Amino acid sequence: MNLSGNLDEVKLELQIAPLIDVVFLLLIYFMVTASLVKKEGDISFILPANVSQKEMVTVPVEVVIEVDTDGTVILEGMRFSPEDSTLGGLATQVKGLREIAASQKSPFFVNILPHRDTLHERIINVMDACAAADVESLTFSRSL
Repeated sequence: MNLSGNLDEVKLELQIAPLIDVVFLLLIYFMVTASLVKKEGDISFILPANVSQKEMVTVPVEVVIEVDTDGTVILEGMRFSPEDSTLGGLATQVKGLREIAASQKSPFFVNILPHRDTLHERIINVMDACAAADVESLTFSRSL
């Protein structure tokens, strides 16, 4: 390597032929893959015709009441304090939901979801609040 040579004599050139080959290969690649993509408007489907419904479907109203280990009762995002032993607010909310279900002529279910370590006294408080709200269908589930 000649380090003492004049830099002006060195002539830099850019090879165009390999660059053109790469561009053509990329162009071919994108053309082939673009034809494989199916556009959303090209998907054929048939819309359903007007079909009359013979029987009305009733959707039941289910309320999930969670009971935490510290005694906090949760009904659809509303929290009731562990110190509130009567749970009057819970009974009022459940009664309102039951009346909504009755106005829609839908069955109404209450599902109590206690934590594994919840005191039985707190679960009984929740059951008493459901009884005060005239709930007829009460079930229990295991906590996750």
